[in-house]
Amino acid sequence: MGLSQDSPSDGFWKSVATVVPKEPKEIRILNPYFIREAAFTFIGLPVNNGMMGRGNIPTLGTVAITMALHNCDEVAVAGFGYDMNAPNAPLHYYENVKMSAIKESWTHNIGKEKEFLRKLVKGQVITDLTAGI
Repeated sequence: MGLSQDSPSDGFWKSVATVVPKEPKEIRILNPYFIREAAFTFIGLPVNNGMMGRGNIPTLGTVAITMALHNCDEVAVAGFGYDMNAPNAPLHYYENVKMSAIKESWTHNIGKEKEFLRKLVKGQVITDLTAGI
């Protein structure tokens, strides 16, 4: 625990689960290296003295692409991209939050992330199957 923390879950933007209803063989842990590489090396987000938050957390989709680039010969994506011209469109397929909510995000820098993803598509590093990027 850090010096200013009362518990290991202090400082997270959502409450941290104390119980995971899965068997250990069903759980995978993501190496934080992929988050750091996506945020700081690839996208160029601010380091903020090592503190995550305030516009330097990549979306999980970009982290997944980063991990795939390390582990796969070819990477194709579908459903990526934020269409700011459709503010009432769903942000994600699994919830009712609208596209306009991402503009208020203090955790993600969607503009920089989109620029990074477009470079990957233009350079033919990844294939965008749905042309959302």
